[in-house]
Amino acid sequence: MNNKAVAETLEANMEPAVELLEELIAFPSLRGQEREIGRFLKSRVEGVVDAAEDIPIPDSIQEDPDYSFRLENFSYAGTANLRAKLFGTSRGKTIAFNTHLDVVPPSPGQEEPFVPRRRDGKIYGRGACDAKGQIATLYLVLKTLHDLRLKPHGEIVVDIVVEEECGGNGTLEVVRNGLSADAAVVLEPTDLQVAHLVRGAVWFEIIAAGKAGHSGSPGSTDSALKTAVKAMEAVERVREELLHVSRKAVPKIAGHPNPMPCTFGMFHSGNWPAAAPAEAILKGVFGFLPPFKREDIQAKLTGALRPLSAEVKFNMLRSDSSSIPEDHPLVQTLLEAALEAGISSRAEFMNASCDSWRYSEGLHIPAVVFGPGSIASAHSPKEHIAMEDIRAAALALIYFIHKWSGLDHA
Repeated sequence: MNNKAVAETLEANMEPAVELLEELIAFPSLRGQEREIGRFLKSRVEGVVDAAEDIPIPDSIQEDPDYSFRLENFSYAGTANLRAKLFGTSRGKTIAFNTHLDVVPPSPGQEEPFVPRRRDGKIYGRGACDAKGQIATLYLVLKTLHDLRLKPHGEIVVDIVVEEECGGNGTLEVVRNGLSADAAVVLEPTDLQVAHLVRGAVWFEIIAAGKAGHSGSPGSTDSALKTAVKAMEAVERVREELLHVSRKAVPKIAGHPNPMPCTFGMFHSGNWPAAAPAEAILKGVFGFLPPFKREDIQAKLTGALRPLSAEVKFNMLRSDSSSIPEDHPLVQTLLEAALEAGISSRAEFMNASCDSWRYSEGLHIPAVVFGPGSIASAHSPKEHIAMEDIRAAALALIYFIHKWSGLDHA
């Protein structure tokens, strides 16, 4: 493979890739609104791959025990993942790439979230880095290989999925359909670092009970708000207990100030300041790491809240952590490719959950997370991605394909 020709062709394809990113940002692809963007992307991708097909999401997936964030009367009619393939020319090692179409709702005060803007070498807009910039990166890889007539030795499968943000239901459909690969690279914003350890997350809903009544009869009332505060304290104690164990089990996080964050994100109770409420509802997310699994977290929280008048439900997102050793060939090969592309990349810990665990746990395919953009920008009012980072990431992934699978002229 001629590295100079690759770099020059990739550079020539930067503008089409950035234009694609701008077109993707213009689609408000919130959950349940991913049909049109999927059709559009297929029309753009199918000219640069050997095969591109829609993989419909059946409504029956909502009955799967690993399904996340069930909604009332929800239908997937017309909604599909997009799968693209480069056929292998021999028996080289195979690669599965993954990223997602959906975005989170706009941030309060975010200016025209679905109107892309270029400024100072960056693209702004909802989804710019999470994860439409990742889609643009993969498109840049595929178009460059196509234009150079470079074919991988092993098959390359690219799944661009729906519903990552609410727990990975699109990738769950990938898992249930079966997939075989020697490696998986999930594209998310990692600041071009190779994340080989990704924390898990369990979203919870706590319903705290009390006894309603007037503030003038405090002896006969019991505010559910007080119970909810005690529930928060109990959850924090569980976090401290498990964090102590994980710090010993996972040396990688030893110096990290908060590798297992617990966030209380929503709190609702009462309808009058002078009346004790009978119920308080608290929602949040519990981050965790090995040696614990999501079932462990659910059991620990259930046990901790049992002595209180509080019920806990886990009917939203439930993601396990994903981990492979730092010296795994996948990690080292991607690090070598990044270095060759001029990136100072390291094997890192990702303090957010994503779909990588669906591959490592559900399909037993070693998985890492890698991509341009910063997690600090994702979901923010000023979400953006640097065009130079897209270029660097795409170059690294082409070098990775060459090192892992092999590339030859057709």
